[in-house]
Amino acid sequence: MSQSANGDDNLARRNAWLYYLVAGGVGIVLLPFTVALHAELWPQLVAIVLLAGSGVVGFLTSWRTRKPRTLVVRPAAFEAPPAYFRLAVNAASLPPVVGILCSIVYDDDDWGVFTWMLFAVTLGCAYLMVYALVMLVRGTGRLVLRADGLTVVDATTTHEVPWAAIMSGPLPTVFGVGRLGILWPELVTTTGFGRKKNLQRIQLQLQSSAVHREFLHDSVNHYLNHPEDRGSIGTEEGLRHLLATLPA
Repeated sequence: MSQSANGDDNLARRNAWLYYLVAGGVGIVLLPFTVALHAELWPQLVAIVLLAGSGVVGFLTSWRTRKPRTLVVRPAAFEAPPAYFRLAVNAASLPPVVGILCSIVYDDDDWGVFTWMLFAVTLGCAYLMVYALVMLVRGTGRLVLRADGLTVVDATTTHEVPWAAIMSGPLPTVFGVGRLGILWPELVTTTGFGRKKNLQRIQLQLQSSAVHREFLHDSVNHYLNHPEDRGSIGTEEGLRHLLATLPA
C-alpha cells in the first residue's frame, strides 16, 4: 500500500504543479500587461476568464472529490498528504485578481480615499498570491503520525511534536483548523520561518489535507488519548484497528 500511495501522492503533486504552471503561469505573465495596458480591455478580459475558470475548476474539484477516511501507511508512520490540487487552484486564482485590481488602480488618475483603499486591497492580494504559492511549494496540510509524536507542516514552519508535549484532548477545531495545546514547548522542534520560542498552540491545517477533516481530527485525538495504540502506527493492522475504532 505504501508504494501505490506514494505514487498517487507524486501524481497528485505533479498534476497540481502542471495546473499551476498553466493557469497560474498565464496569470503571472499577464500581470505586467494589466499594468502597462491598463487602458486596454483585453488584459482584463483574459484575467476575468482565468479567474472564472479557476473558480469552476475549484468548484468541480470540491463537489466531485470526496476526501477519504483513511491514512497512508508509511514505514513506522501514518501520513495525511496535502490536497495539492486544491492548493494549486487557490494559488492560480490569485494572479488574475491582482491583475484586475492593478488595472483599476492604475487607471485612476485622481487618487482619492477609495483608490488608496483599493491599493491596500491590491497589496493584500499580492501578499496572498505569494503566500498561496509558498503553501503549494511546502505542501501545507501534510500531517504525519508516528509512535513518538506528530509532524505538522504549515505554510511557513514544520513542527515535530512529541505526544508528551501535547495537552490532553479532545482537540478543538475552528473553521477547519485544529489546535494542539502545547503543555511542554521545550519538547517541540520547529524549523522554518516564523519560529516561536514559547509555543502555546500549533494549528493543524485540516482543511488543506487530502484526508477527511473530521476523520483526521478523530485520529489525532485517538492516539492522544490511547497511548497503548501508538505502537501499531505504520502497520496495516494498526490502520485497520483505527478504522474500526473511529466512527464511520
